[in-house]
Amino acid sequence: MRRTLLILALALAPAAQAQANPIVQQLVRTGLTQDDINIMVQAGSTLYVGGRAQLGDDTIWSNPATGAHGMIEVTSVQGNCVGVDYRFRANDRKRLQTVASRRCLTEGRWVLTP
Repeated sequence: MRRTLLILALALAPAAQAQANPIVQQLVRTGLTQDDINIMVQAGSTLYVGGRAQLGDDTIWSNPATGAHGMIEVTSVQGNCVGVDYRFRANDRKRLQTVASRRCLTEGRWVLTP
């Protein structure tokens, strides 16, 4: 469990922020695999990297290896920050899950922020 949390932290935010960030804690409980999370986060980043995010922009993702899939939507754009909702189904869970995040462009990097 600790190794999974560490891998999530590295994928989603700098380590110091990730330990305190509730999104990492939420993702640990979703049933998504690390590969699922990597695919989901990468797909989501295409919506805001390059500074072209617009409210309502969305994309889909899937991991054929696990059956997990979902949609990512830009829910807010304020200055250098973008709010993103990840809606998904993990292979072993029947209900749709949602995790909201906010990322801000800081010193040339998109950083997960509370």
